[in-house]
Amino acid sequence: MPTDGNAKEAALQVIVLCPFTCSRIIQLFTARTNSDQGSGGGPIESNTTSFLVRSVSQDWRKGSVIGVDAGVHLSVIVRILRETLPSPLPSSPYTVTKGPFAGLSLPYKTPEANAGYITSSLVEAYLITHPHLDHIAGFVVNTAGPPGARPKKLAGLPSTINAFKTHIFNNVIWPNLSDESNGAGLVTYLRLVEGGSPALGDGEGKGYSEICDGLLVKIWGVSHGHCMEKHSHRGSVSSASGHETATFATPRRETRGSHATQRRQSLLSHSSFGGGSPGVESEQYCVYDSSAYFIQDEARRREVLIFGDVEPDSISLSPRNLHIWQEAAPRIVSGSLAAIFIECSYDDSRSNDRLFGHLKPVFVMEELRVLAAEVAAARRTQHIQQEPSKKRKRMGHEGPVSRLVPRHASGGESTSPKSSSELGGSSEQRSSSRRRRLEHTEQPELVHPLAAQDGIMCPPCSAPESKRLLVGLKVIIIHVKEKMIDEPDVGETILEELLAHEKEMQLGCEFHIAKSGQSFYF
Repeated sequence: MPTDGNAKEAALQVIVLCPFTCSRIIQLFTARTNSDQGSGGGPIESNTTSFLVRSVSQDWRKGSVIGVDAGVHLSVIVRILRETLPSPLPSSPYTVTKGPFAGLSLPYKTPEANAGYITSSLVEAYLITHPHLDHIAGFVVNTAGPPGARPKKLAGLPSTINAFKTHIFNNVIWPNLSDESNGAGLVTYLRLVEGGSPALGDGEGKGYSEICDGLLVKIWGVSHGHCMEKHSHRGSVSSASGHETATFATPRRETRGSHATQRRQSLLSHSSFGGGSPGVESEQYCVYDSSAYFIQDEARRREVLIFGDVEPDSISLSPRNLHIWQEAAPRIVSGSLAAIFIECSYDDSRSNDRLFGHLKPVFVMEELRVLAAEVAAARRTQHIQQEPSKKRKRMGHEGPVSRLVPRHASGGESTSPKSSSELGGSSEQRSSSRRRRLEHTEQPELVHPLAAQDGIMCPPCSAPESKRLLVGLKVIIIHVKEKMIDEPDVGETILEELLAHEKEMQLGCEFHIAKSGQSFYF
């Protein structure tokens, strides 16, 4: 099984349980073990998203591992152990010498017993990006296994936890194994603050929550497509009738042509189907909430960023990715962010109206180019901050200083010099002023998902400074969906398309297609 990175010098290890295995590897596993592990986005049920992350400095201590999503879990750990254990087996306990669990001392003989030991004793918590079945099924079913000495932490956005309480651990779909509502107490919910809690941590760890020994996390919400129903039960609703949609006020650098404002107005008008009458709740499109996690090694401050399912900002009813890129950019500049795990469910032949809240290579590159622009801005800001104070004062608010603005974790409106001057007015005046700015300010071209155009491509790079800004950054592609047809292999196609886009855009990042059983060291 492939291992990427130097384990001896690494701060973090990410074990890929099952986000994607190309068809050739599926055939190999089928021949050897009757296992058909496939793409992390399905549709094969054994082929769903799941990772393990640990701080290398913790050296496989009890409670030192976290899971990120768990569409599958125990079954893949059993398979990996079966393929990597020595033959014949030495007497127990023994230390694994190869594969992603190399260096781990195992107390039992069989892969099944040792997989149970890993999940019950080593895995402290599960970070869930969103509550879709292909990201939680393994965790739910595995709760029927042998319990550990303490409840498992199930962490996520409050909306994700609420979905588990209401729709999973409700004594209908599955017994209530949580420690709330008179449950069995095998699972304890951990509701994370979006954008991080300002009361937690210091310095580079400010806002991060300690999820287990050696690992800190920060969560951001992202959008995962729009709901087919027309209603307003979710918090990330796009509306133009009396309610401010804070994500629309997020500052944007790029525009997509002269029709951007017209597109904007069209999007706003289509996302609300009722009138703006006071006291009447309009019928609205909503979006599915997903999330992304910054996971940081506490000892060395090395980080990875792992996305759940996510759609591109350019065609989203509730674009939220920019917040994450603004958070990631300074970490890339400092060298602390080593890798981004991001989905790419389809190749570029997939029409935009059938992406269903996912990415394809052209949109992955579009998002990475936004990240590159944020990295350029962060570098300029760093340079200005390092200049003598007099020179910095003389430069005033030129360049990126005027656009690197505070953001609220909830996705609220960013504070700019212009909006700050309006704070003295009434709420109605401020809302009216914000709406006027949205109507008359050039915005990125947003496409309503119900009328998505397949011709959307990444606009050309506007400045040489966008080239080679992501050198050294590893981009790990996950959640590839199998087409369930003969060759060509969809993972290989996606990688070829990404490399072709990268050759043209020259961002400098390094692409990998994640494979089941693979281990990355950072």
